[in-house]
Amino acid sequence: MYNTGSGQTVESLEKKIKTLQKDIKLAETLLKETSRNKETTINQVSLLQTQINQRETLIKTYQNQINVLNKEIQKNKNTISTLEKELSQYREEYSNLLVITYRNRGKINNLIFIFSAEDFNQAIRRMRYIQELNDMVKIKIEEIGSTQHKINQRIEEIERNKKEKEIVLAGEKKEKEALTKDRDNLNKDLATLKKKESQIQKNIKEKEKQTKNIEKQIEKIIAEEIEKAKKREEDAKRNNKESADYKLSGSFAQNQGKLVFPVEQGIITGVYGKSQHPTLKKVTVNNNGIDISTKEGSKARVVFDGEVSFIISQGSNNAILVRHGLYFTLYSNIDKVYVEVGEKIKTGQNIGRVHTNATDGKTILHFEIWQQDRKTVNPALRLSK
Repeated sequence: MYNTGSGQTVESLEKKIKTLQKDIKLAETLLKETSRNKETTINQVSLLQTQINQRETLIKTYQNQINVLNKEIQKNKNTISTLEKELSQYREEYSNLLVITYRNRGKINNLIFIFSAEDFNQAIRRMRYIQELNDMVKIKIEEIGSTQHKINQRIEEIERNKKEKEIVLAGEKKEKEALTKDRDNLNKDLATLKKKESQIQKNIKEKEKQTKNIEKQIEKIIAEEIEKAKKREEDAKRNNKESADYKLSGSFAQNQGKLVFPVEQGIITGVYGKSQHPTLKKVTVNNNGIDISTKEGSKARVVFDGEVSFIISQGSNNAILVRHGLYFTLYSNIDKVYVEVGEKIKTGQNIGRVHTNATDGKTILHFEIWQQDRKTVNPALRLSK
């Protein structure tokens, strides 16, 4: 495993690259689905901008991977240099031992060296000397062989690093070319949108009007549900128990940042809160939740255990409000509902099919999280993706 001081490894960067490539692939698929409509939309621009951001992150990840590999190559070169110095030293020591052995060959071969000893103790010492000399020769041969093997391994590793680097560089080049193409497409789309600025403003105001009507309904429902929850809590206290609502609320709060993503595959193309369009300066959007672009036929799934509190009609589509104790989640733009009011549902359970607009081919789930104070929070900070 190749590691750097920052804790990044080639393996961890490779994992990140695969995730980014998967997200880019999804963005490309969604762009193809929306391109059936010849009219350029804000959603299309958002998807394209998301894809550009993903490509930029991917290129940076490739560059980080190249930096890791360069450091590993240099590290291996430094190690080889050290090992070669050791090898040179071992060879010199081995050569010296061979000279000593050669000088004593007559004594050793004829055993005269041992038997000519003045006493038994001297004979033992001479025997040990010969054994130690032989052992030292053997050790030096092993050290030379081992060091040479280590050098060969490092050389092989450098070659492997270089091949990996070539693959990464090719991937980086490909993404840079794709990024240039994406930016050209984005500029064309933005120019088209600029011409339709007044119409876009009108559409946004109409959408905000519809949203406010739904918000009033939701606020009323939440107020009623909280009153019911308070009554259940009072009843529970009388029986020296904690109500299920407060238990579920605690669990929901503890899972902030770990909540299941409300569709199996999707990209956030509409952010939470008030935001200004990057190019259309007069266009602002106020969003109580997030908009998630997904594939046609995608299912909305509940982010946590709960109970279906209300199903709100939105013309030909629906919004499903789910209660999680004293927290609520809203799933809008559902054309087929799979659950009923009062039904207990589990984390990840499909609750409805996300509507696909027949005109522009967009499949967008609108998702919100409400607290007991009847205020919304940013879902992107609560979800696991």
